[in-house]
Amino acid sequence: MLSQNQIEKNIEWLRENGSAPVRYLTYLHLLGAAPGSGEMRELWERVEEDPGSHEIFFKQRDDGSWLSGGPWASKPSYVPKSGYTPVSPKYVTTSWILSILGDMGYDVRDERVKRACEYNLTYQWPNGVLAETRDPPEEMGSDPDPRNVPCRMSAQLTGLAKVGMGRDPRLRRSFELLKRWAREDGGWVHEGHRDGTSAPYKIWDRSCPWSTYFATTSLFYSGDPSDEEAYRSGLDFLIWHLDQKPEHEIRRFFWHGHDTVRELLMFSEAGVEPTQRSVKAILDWLEGMYLPDETHFRYVGKPVSKMSVREDGASTVVMKYRLFHLIEDDWLTYYMTRIASNFQTGQGR
Repeated sequence: MLSQNQIEKNIEWLRENGSAPVRYLTYLHLLGAAPGSGEMRELWERVEEDPGSHEIFFKQRDDGSWLSGGPWASKPSYVPKSGYTPVSPKYVTTSWILSILGDMGYDVRDERVKRACEYNLTYQWPNGVLAETRDPPEEMGSDPDPRNVPCRMSAQLTGLAKVGMGRDPRLRRSFELLKRWAREDGGWVHEGHRDGTSAPYKIWDRSCPWSTYFATTSLFYSGDPSDEEAYRSGLDFLIWHLDQKPEHEIRRFFWHGHDTVRELLMFSEAGVEPTQRSVKAILDWLEGMYLPDETHFRYVGKPVSKMSVREDGASTVVMKYRLFHLIEDDWLTYYMTRIASNFQTGQGR
C-alpha cells in the first residue's frame, strides 16, 4: 500500500504532468477543491479544450448519438441492418462514450451530454426497460414483470449514471426494475442463461460478472441512497467471484467481465478492507508498476495491439476500449493514488 508521503508526491506529479482531465479530477477528488471555485473553473476550461474532448464531441451526431471509433475504440466493423442503438455495436456507441465522458468529469449540465442522454431515453419502454428498439409490442412495453435482461440495459444505465442522470425521475423505474432482477447471490445474469434459452449447453447456477459489474456500477453512481443495499450486494458478489480464482488469473485490468481498477475504486469507497484476499492480490500486482523514484505508475504489459482472447482474455478490439484512460501514466497514477488514499483514510462512502 502506498504511504501517505508517496500519495502526496503522486499528487504533485499529477498536478504537474497530468492531462487536463486528470489534473481536474486530481483537484476535485484528491485535493477536495470546490467545483465552483475560480481555479476549478479554469481547470475545467482546459478539459473542454483538451484534444480528446474535441475529438469525442466532433464525432457526435445531430441527434446526440455516437457511432464512431477513435482513440477509445476501433472504427465500427459492422452496423446491424436494423441500425445502431445506444449500446450496439459495443464500445463505439452512445452509452459507452457517455461512460468515458463521465470518467473525464463531464455531466448532464453540458448541453451536448444532455442531448446524448435524451437520445438514450428514447429507447426506454413504459415499464422501465432500456431496450435496443424504440417501439415494442404493447404487451412487452407495458409488462410490469418483463423478462430479466440486464446485460445491455445495465451498460446503458452506467453511461447515464456516470454523467449524473441517475436521479432523473424518468430513470427511477429502470433502476427499480434492475434491482428486482438481482439474484439471490447479489449479482445479475440474463434470464436466458438460467433457463437455457440463450445457451442450452450451459445453465448458469450463479450470476454473471459482466452483467454484475455494469449493474453494480450504475447503482453505485446513481446518486440515489435507495440503491445502496443493491450495489453493496453487487460488490460482494464481485469480490466473491474474484475469490474463487487463483491470484495469477485475476491480476489483470480486464478479466471475465471484471474491470479490476474501477472495481477497486468502488471497493475503496464502499469500505471494503484492502487486506481482503482478492483485493490485496490485485493491489499488490498493480503496485508492482509503481516507480517510487519517479512518483508515478507506469503500465507493465503487452501493447494493446498484441493482445488476444487466448492469452489475455479479450481481443485487441475489446481491450482498446477497456484500457482507454486507464493504463496511460497519468490515468493509472490518478486511479491508484485515489484508491490508496481511500483505503488509507477510510474516507469512502
